[in-house]
Amino acid sequence: MQKPIPKLGFYFTPENITMAQKNSQNHPWVKQRLETLHKHCDYFLSEYRDEDIYRCVLSMQGQAFAYGISGCPYCKGAFPSSPEIGGGFLSRFPEKNLTCPSCASILPNQDFPDDGEGFLREGKAYYPIGVWNFHTAGWLLGGVRDHEGMVTKLTYAYMLTGEKKYAQKALVILDAFAAIFPETIGPRDFTPFQSKAEMGRLHLLTSVVHRVKVFLAHNYDWLYHLEEMDTPSPALALLGRPGTFRENIERMLNDYMLTEPGGPAYDLKGGNLTELHNHEADGVRAMLAVGLVTEQPDYQKWGIKATEVFLSNAVGRDGMYFEGSYGYSMFTITVFLDMALLAIRAASPEQLRAFHPFASERFFRFAVQNPAEMLCQGHLPCYGDWGQDRRRDRKLDPKTAADIYRAALHFYHYSPDPAIQKEAFDMLQRTCTSARPELGDKGMDLFLFHPCLTPRRFTWPAGTTLAGQAGVGILRDANDTTILMRTGANHTHAHDDVLAYNYYVYGKEISADIGYSTYGSNGHYGWATKSIAHNTVVVNEDQEMKKGQLYKPFPGGEVSLLYESPHVAAYEGKAPGLYGLDAYQRMAALAPLPDGSSYLVDLFYIQGAEICDYTWRSFHEKAELRLDGVKECKTNDAWTLAGINAREKPYFDTPGNSFGERLTIGETFSPLLEEEKAQYWTPAPNNGYGFIYGIRQYEPLLPCVKACWESEEGFTLTWHGLTDPDDHIIIGTYPTLSGKEHHPVLIVRSRRPAKQYVALIHTRKTKSALRIQTIHRLATRGSAVMAFATELTNGWLDFWAYSPLTQTMCIHTRFGEWRIRGRCGFIRTDRTGKILASACIEADVMTFQGLKIEGNARPWVQVQELNYKKRTIRLHPHSPPKNAKYIRIAPSPEAPAALYSVKEILQREDGILVITRDSFSLSQGAVATCQKDVIRSLYPLPLAASFRGKLLLGKNGGRAVIEDIPDVKTIRAHILAPFMVGEAFDIVDVAEHYWAQWL
Repeated sequence: MQKPIPKLGFYFTPENITMAQKNSQNHPWVKQRLETLHKHCDYFLSEYRDEDIYRCVLSMQGQAFAYGISGCPYCKGAFPSSPEIGGGFLSRFPEKNLTCPSCASILPNQDFPDDGEGFLREGKAYYPIGVWNFHTAGWLLGGVRDHEGMVTKLTYAYMLTGEKKYAQKALVILDAFAAIFPETIGPRDFTPFQSKAEMGRLHLLTSVVHRVKVFLAHNYDWLYHLEEMDTPSPALALLGRPGTFRENIERMLNDYMLTEPGGPAYDLKGGNLTELHNHEADGVRAMLAVGLVTEQPDYQKWGIKATEVFLSNAVGRDGMYFEGSYGYSMFTITVFLDMALLAIRAASPEQLRAFHPFASERFFRFAVQNPAEMLCQGHLPCYGDWGQDRRRDRKLDPKTAADIYRAALHFYHYSPDPAIQKEAFDMLQRTCTSARPELGDKGMDLFLFHPCLTPRRFTWPAGTTLAGQAGVGILRDANDTTILMRTGANHTHAHDDVLAYNYYVYGKEISADIGYSTYGSNGHYGWATKSIAHNTVVVNEDQEMKKGQLYKPFPGGEVSLLYESPHVAAYEGKAPGLYGLDAYQRMAALAPLPDGSSYLVDLFYIQGAEICDYTWRSFHEKAELRLDGVKECKTNDAWTLAGINAREKPYFDTPGNSFGERLTIGETFSPLLEEEKAQYWTPAPNNGYGFIYGIRQYEPLLPCVKACWESEEGFTLTWHGLTDPDDHIIIGTYPTLSGKEHHPVLIVRSRRPAKQYVALIHTRKTKSALRIQTIHRLATRGSAVMAFATELTNGWLDFWAYSPLTQTMCIHTRFGEWRIRGRCGFIRTDRTGKILASACIEADVMTFQGLKIEGNARPWVQVQELNYKKRTIRLHPHSPPKNAKYIRIAPSPEAPAALYSVKEILQREDGILVITRDSFSLSQGAVATCQKDVIRSLYPLPLAASFRGKLLLGKNGGRAVIEDIPDVKTIRAHILAPFMVGEAFDIVDVAEHYWAQWL
């Protein structure tokens, strides 16, 4: 038996084999996983002969591959996304059929024959043989869910044992698929039936080709020296073509490179970068892997620079990825870790001294720190394009723990920075216990050395987490009730959910975000991305949304208020630019109660709109909605939300024809009506209103309307809303993406030019006692003041006051006048009027019953000195608030402010020195050309939506103020000092003599 030696060891080195052996000795779970790996490989060797593998794989040539999102043509049930071969769903070759897990129908059959290219029924395409090909190819080669297929597992077994039988079987799989790889066009689920459009290779959709290709290149690296490599390929011979194993495999590796047919347009040739989205990142890591193993220096050079650009520009100064979904951040972390690893393998020592990916604090924050800090009751937030969150506990999810653990393990091994290594080691100790059930399924888990750890308790993030550049705020109160609200710019994979809530109680995501599954489907394009599908306020029915548009262009709003105390936590965001209004802002306040629950105060102020639709929905599970304090309207002839007061009755506004009723498996409509399409299609208007059906309309009967959702899982959410007499109360039904579930939704429509929505929301276990009795409006003096009292069943009275304007407000309570100098305050009393708690949420001072209550003054202070490299600003001497976590910085007190998290505050004789946790650099670039007021950047600036008004600072003295960025490489700017061609620059949003305010 000869010790395996890779060509390069570009992904795993011979040293990693030693690490795996040490892991097996030190960690029982590694030993068990390795034993399981060997058992699976030995079983495969005994059950699958070479000739069977060749026949099976080559039979796929000319046939379709398909995820099978259309499901079963008999029962319309869904197919499993990751079935185990031989588990009953798929037959074993040479048969190619599948058994529906819902109705046990076997496909294809006489009713639904399939020649390998699928069939069309009622406007939907079905591919039974394509589904069989898809899962079988994924199992053997690596696929959508598991990128390390049987071929990679066999290679691992060879690396660990040196037994050639594993290598030879892996070589057979590589050879078979390589023979048919370049001529295939990818899965068919996302193209019209019988379309020949390229959407990838084999079963691999667009960028998934590149994800798997990294492992195929790794396999080739370790099988490189097999003597069989330079002998004739059996697969090519069976197809009547000449060539060796090596020629066949290298042809596959070099196919489908530098671009992505069927995916977003980009071309990596010449080191060009286009948009820095996750598809392009996948292309970069494949380019690096193939460039290393096939010794192509250009691929390596381009990949090293691309890695630096991605870490500088696709990740913001707060460590948040630019694409508008945190789930995509978690996925992209794995891509960037691979890119970084491959880049350091390709780089020279000199290049690593100039830039080492694992020495980047920005990268460490993105990959290790932020995932732990963004947790909402143990859940990763599910806003934007990501799946529904149906978890039902407050534990750290093992998959999330494993993702954090793996990222920390990379930095522990590869970072040259001792401080980063130390923090990475600490994170390993915090997450190892929770991560362990998920570890061992990936090669990295086995081949990277795991130090002996002292497990530490993973502590939840407490208080508020704000990501300043991304505009994501997470509010947690003393009971850990949690609200996430987004104020940031809309980017790729975002939903139109600015100022919407994700709301977490009892370890559940209560706000029922319907999530995302299939890009471009009717459900995704027309429904899940739309504002009306989220708990927010839709202005003017989103009539300006163009056909096919997923979300409104939006450069981002700002965080305007933050308050934290044991009695109240509050957070306010402003986003007037979303609709071009005078005001569009929302404040969430959480008030913890002694029983461990909390109630949410929701204050949404809009000025300048014609129609406002406030929406609220609750629970992923089945729930009944009951309304109190309303009377039903006599005229109720609309069937969908789109049909209310429509100038012309929509064609779908009848029972059975609404989009919500026809949405089904595959997220398309059944049946498709005339001119409707199954993918990449939206109706006009493109606002999602046609998905809400079974409309019933009401008028307020009482000043406080109550809506009560009772879920089948034993929870009750009560929504108390203060309404105006002319408000219109609407309830309807909406579908989940699969159309299998339908839930009730509440909508409050207002036509007031200035509207203040007020709601109090409390979630409890249904068998628990009521805590909130009622709320009622209070008389006030002042401009645009809203005040109300909350009566609790224990006798407490909570008084709230809010205004969008800073002023002196007077509120009449049963215990006398309450005066507030500011915008927002809170008082809690017992039934006799004794003050139990108070909060100057946004107030300098309050007076109540003769008692003066002072708040924390938040004056604007001028920035005296700024150091970009050290991330420090020096302010005039003053007394900063205790435990200050965030600071706002703006060109003037009247201008929109940028939010920075604070790492440390030092008192000095010449002022206050603030060390920020965030970098001052929003993005970096280099000047390609500069003509008059237009600068072309060599590298894309994907975060550019929010760069208007920011400073462009060149390394050679160039200086400008950005006026607009019409595309990600073009900057229109007011030039203050000239730039040179090739000059590197930073985009920053702080400068000396700006103004700062503690938040």
